[in-house]
Amino acid sequence: MTKIPNIGKPATNALNSIGVTTLEQVSNLEKTTLRKMHGVGPKAISILEQSLTDHNLFFQDHSSSNVRPKTDFAVICSLNCDNAPKRRLIRDYLLAAASGNQPLLESVLSDSLRWIIPGKSPLEGKEAFIAAVVKEQTELSTLEIQSILTHGKEGSAHGILTTKTGEKIYFSDIIRFKSNQKDAPISEITSFVIQ
Repeated sequence: MTKIPNIGKPATNALNSIGVTTLEQVSNLEKTTLRKMHGVGPKAISILEQSLTDHNLFFQDHSSSNVRPKTDFAVICSLNCDNAPKRRLIRDYLLAAASGNQPLLESVLSDSLRWIIPGKSPLEGKEAFIAAVVKEQTELSTLEIQSILTHGKEGSAHGILTTKTGEKIYFSDIIRFKSNQKDAPISEITSFVIQ
């Protein structure tokens, strides 16, 4: 493993906050992701790019495939293979919920959505869910999706949201789709959150 070169304390702290400490880990990121991270400026990216090149490594480039919705915060996520429509659907749901993207939420959720947060009364309906998500919106620095799994009518995802103030929010969502079809909307979400 190759240590990250000297890119300045703010940029180093930003990468450390998402667990990135080696050039090999940097090579799993996109430049556009780094540009959105607070503390990582053009100079740090230039130094990282040169160091990657020196070690025959490169930034990820998903500009032509695996198109994902645009956000104002850094998104760290890998779908590994791009032949899993429900995994993309879960990813898009997570991005839409984190950014308050109402049109995207409308497109991935069933009208009869049921949202379950253990210890609270379930929330019924897509519109009520979207209103709750928009009301609880917070400014994010990073969304790190650590895993997305799907099988048939079920799926799950977990990861870490980092706010602009540095607060970490750990989440896990268990998802049920309306049917087994590859483009079936999400009909139920059970959310576990640790702040």
